[in-house]
Amino acid sequence: MTDPLGPAELAAMSDLIPPMALRAAATLRLADLLASGPVELRTLADKAGVDEESLGRLMRYLVARGIFASEEGGYALGESGRWLLDDAPSGLRRWLDLDGFGGHMDRAFIELLGTVRAGGPVAAGNKTSLEPKAAASYDELMEIRAVQEAPLLATALDWSRFEHVVDVGGGTGAQLVGLLTTLPSLRGTLVDLPVSAPAALERFRTHGLAERCEVLAGDLFELDLPSADVFVFRYLLHSFEDDAAARALRQAAQALRPGGSVLVIESAETAPVAFASMDLLMLVLGHGRERTLTEYDALAASAGLTRTAVHQPAIGPRVLEYTF
Repeated sequence: MTDPLGPAELAAMSDLIPPMALRAAATLRLADLLASGPVELRTLADKAGVDEESLGRLMRYLVARGIFASEEGGYALGESGRWLLDDAPSGLRRWLDLDGFGGHMDRAFIELLGTVRAGGPVAAGNKTSLEPKAAASYDELMEIRAVQEAPLLATALDWSRFEHVVDVGGGTGAQLVGLLTTLPSLRGTLVDLPVSAPAALERFRTHGLAERCEVLAGDLFELDLPSADVFVFRYLLHSFEDDAAARALRQAAQALRPGGSVLVIESAETAPVAFASMDLLMLVLGHGRERTLTEYDALAASAGLTRTAVHQPAIGPRVLEYTF
């Protein structure tokens, strides 16, 4: 139970200035332009390719909020602003970039009222409907968390039972690389759309895993999945409505070797704000939904699978393990 909010707190919660100002700074890469030291306003505007006077007003606000600092004759990077550097481990700048897929997700919320009124999205879209540039941006965002979380997934359960893992919807292979690097006896297959295949193959070559990894490119529902010991669905089933999610699980179940497992990695309802926020995002994007543990169990049961364990890595989403 959260404490009640007063009018001042509600007003602050609804203020769109901070999130949009931060997104403007992230999209213009202002932190990177200031990374080497203070820069005068005119030079900063030239480097960013924007209007000097308007940029000055944006910078005044960001200085007031502690993101940047005002130096004599120009501006400098503040400590908080360092999180907006492109190479910051959190990848926050790329999530806030209005020119990337993060911007696509943000703008979808403009249509939230229309979506609620209509009972469905004003305009639906997911990775399968994206242009190649937008799909690449989507993959880049998914990589950020996969790189951080894959090594922890590798220690969250006993992988010695498995020889062959299939990462369904694995993007450009960041999760698979993390698993196979940590687990040298494992080999893997990545399943995703053709637009992601070249980057995945290059990632496998770069990490010396080309002999242990293969890519199966195509629409999941038109592919024959290879026989394997373990299938991983990470942040994929929540992109599907129930019928499609159940169908994906049935495909994995049909290809699962005896004694194998299907791993479903998704947000948990035990973190209610994050869970509800992601569910709203799925709503405005026009596909899928977040599901409770009970709801995933029911989907798995429709594919002939039963939950045998719930694993919780040190950080990241929970892992639901299903088998026959």
